Amino acid sequence: MITAYLPANGMLRPVSVARGEAIPQGTVWIDALLPDDDDLTFLDRALNLDVPTKEDMNEIEMSSRLYQEGDALYMTATMVCQADTPEPSIVPVTFVLSDHRLLTLRYAEPTPFRLYAAQAQRHAVPCAGGEEVLAGLLDAIVDRLADLLERVQGDVESISHEIFKPKGTAKRDYSDIIARIGRAHSLTSQVKESLVSFGRLAGFVARPTEVKLSKIADHGFKTFTRDVTALGDHAAYLANNINFLLDATLGVINNEQTGIIKIFSVAAVVFLPPTLIASIYGMNFEVMPELSFAYGYPISLGVMVLSAILPYLFFKYRGWL
Repeated sequence: MITAYLPANGMLRPVSVARGEAIPQGTVWIDALLPDDDDLTFLDRALNLDVPTKEDMNEIEMSSRLYQEGDALYMTATMVCQADTPEPSIVPVTFVLSDHRLLTLRYAEPTPFRLYAAQAQRHAVPCAGGEEVLAGLLDAIVDRLADLLERVQGDVESISHEIFKPKGTAKRDYSDIIARIGRAHSLTSQVKESLVSFGRLAGFVARPTEVKLSKIADHGFKTFTRDVTALGDHAAYLANNINFLLDATLGVINNEQTGIIKIFSVAAVVFLPPTLIASIYGMNFEVMPELSFAYGYPISLGVMVLSAILPYLFFKYRGWL
């Protein structure tokens, strides 16, 4: 689906473009969602560009993601998609800036695109050219990444309270805790990857080039660069906290397992002497003087109880229980 956005009273007005139709005059943003090969060929001819294919967008080399051909800037970055689901993913999105017009190619529907398009249709936004639209999109993207990091921070604080809550409270579900830590780590890693790619994109746009940016767009790109740097530091901080929580969780599990093993060990030591005594007097030898003793049975029971109590008191005295 190809949608053209035209400025109208300081807002953006969407116009669907069918394959083969002319791009409306004055279009500042062309958004291609899930384009097929025919759509890419149409955009090549209509815009006089070498539009990247889906395979080109998935290239990892910097020279394939950020480059210039003539007066057109080709920029591909990764975005977090489906972050509100249990399985967020990373998808590439391409921005092509040429002749003060922005072309975006995407094979997913990241939330910032939808939010920015909806906002631009209801409120006045800087949209005199493709550079300003790109700056607005990048601002929406960095806001979304900031929201994701805030969500992760909230999850980290909740997990921390659950791990370090006092003894005697409700039992912890360690499987659930580790799963939540894993989801937080995965989302943080994806956000960090996206921030790195957009940081490179911002540096590529800001470098000296023949493409001149308006003051509004230039200011927006500088603000975006500072925000990306700050969010990158925050993402690194959260990653360290998540690693600490994972280590702490495994430590708590290990401590509880050690306590359980200690209880079994003490129980084994406590019941070993009585078992030994019972084993001795359970032997069926003919010559055992104690068998004919009238008080042999109660004395044996008493010795067995005493031999169990003494190790317990010793462990208690040493603080091992």
